[in-house]
Amino acid sequence: MDEGVGIDAIIIDVSQDFDLVHDRLHTELAVSGVDSRVVVWVSRTQRVRVGGQLYKEVKVISGVAQGSILGQLLSLVYVNDIWRNIDSSIKLLDGDCIIYRKITNKNDIEKLQKDLDTLGEWAVENWMKINPGKSKTIRC
Repeated sequence: MDEGVGIDAIIIDVSQDFDLVHDRLHTELAVSGVDSRVVVWVSRTQRVRVGGQLYKEVKVISGVAQGSILGQLLSLVYVNDIWRNIDSSIKLLDGDCIIYRKITNKNDIEKLQKDLDTLGEWAVENWMKINPGKSKTIRC
């Protein structure tokens, strides 16, 4: 803005359902170099005992409390590749994604739109939800 150049920014409300994305999160943790004990802990199994009878082990596919520190950390791990194939600047902040670009000509607007389209495709591929009602556009 100090340069007299406009900036368009879109603040996008992004959310995920950990019940749906648990397997992909496990893969992201494993390939990101996280200690294998952490990967095993996140992909834990549980057994239930009822009246003396021990039931078979089942994989836990949910259970991260919304708003917890662990939930926020795992969310960041899950969206860590959101910036790939995006030329505009992008920031992640507390469940929101901010994508922005200097606008000096019509070509810049088209590039920002292309990046928004790419972000939308990423969201679909990764079972993410974009809430248009909570998303905002800012032009400076």
